[in-house]
Amino acid sequence: MKKLIVLSVVFALVASTAFAVDLGANVFGLVIPAKGGSGSAWDGSANGGAGGMVDLPSEVASDLGFKRVRLSGYGEAGDGAFGGQLRFEVDGMSYKDAFAFWKPIDQLKVVIGNNSDGWYGKEGVTGWGFNGNPYDGGVAFGGDKIWGADYNPWATGTRSAFFGGYGGEALHLNITPVDMVAINIAIPFGGQAEVADAFKSTFAQVDVNLDFGNIALSFQAGDDSDIFLYYGGSFGDLGLDVGFHYSTADDAPIGVGAGLKYATDAFGVKFRVVANLGVGDSKWTGLVADVLPYFSLGDNIVAFVNLGIGMLSVDGGGDPIFDWNFNPYVRIGEEWGAQFLIGVDVHSWGGKDGSTTWSIPIAIMVMF
Repeated sequence: MKKLIVLSVVFALVASTAFAVDLGANVFGLVIPAKGGSGSAWDGSANGGAGGMVDLPSEVASDLGFKRVRLSGYGEAGDGAFGGQLRFEVDGMSYKDAFAFWKPIDQLKVVIGNNSDGWYGKEGVTGWGFNGNPYDGGVAFGGDKIWGADYNPWATGTRSAFFGGYGGEALHLNITPVDMVAINIAIPFGGQAEVADAFKSTFAQVDVNLDFGNIALSFQAGDDSDIFLYYGGSFGDLGLDVGFHYSTADDAPIGVGAGLKYATDAFGVKFRVVANLGVGDSKWTGLVADVLPYFSLGDNIVAFVNLGIGMLSVDGGGDPIFDWNFNPYVRIGEEWGAQFLIGVDVHSWGGKDGSTTWSIPIAIMVMF
């Protein structure tokens, strides 16, 4: 038995020198002791899954569940020349994403697989980074913050102007000819009827880091191609993000947006605004704007005040739609560790027959 233990220890030591492995998990538990609303709201399951407006129940309800239970493993071998990641969502042990990479030289990395969080995203604080983990936990409203999705085919959200990342299965080539320049290419060979179809759907990005900031041009080819241009820079305590989006689809709007972040040890504020500008026969304009002041209340206690508005104006199509949300919440714990969150979430959906929804979300989030 002692020999077996000694051999097991020796094997573990040898394996650890050959493979650098990190195992982790996320568990996000959410309870809503009370929620309610008035008026009507969109329900995607109504009308046999086609979606439709439904009357909100007048009684106060509650809810409980897990926003995320995820297992993940990441490892490298050969001094970082090879590596990969595998993630599962524990509910049903469904496959989430996986990728493997080979880095033969410093200037080239070859990746096969997918990443549900997305690679090559250029959003700064305008997307997921606005609320971050409290959004994943269900306490904060808004990831890429889509407003007006039920009122028009070109829903205005932050990713109307900012590229959120490429997450699909593909062969990826990450080329870095010099330290400040990266060329990223993704070719989705899987699921294509013909080889040529994969190249017709190729994603390409040129990402340049200069002394005055980061400039990136992202291009997604397809039947309707998309072009994103991004600039992000830091100026002392102030961070700036600027985004532009153009689509070749008929009557697709032009998206423009900006994000700002100012932070000190005791106080910070984030702001983001995105506008969809109608072109061609599309005679409407959509806009979303959010502001997030936050204050340190002590060791690992931070209060956030999440406020947002959404507007949609249609020429000759009736009154403009105006939505708003009020979503203050408090985080106790570390930003990237275990934390307890409690908040209030109130929405007024001006385009949904004047409906209002409210809830009191409470979450425990553990990341290890």
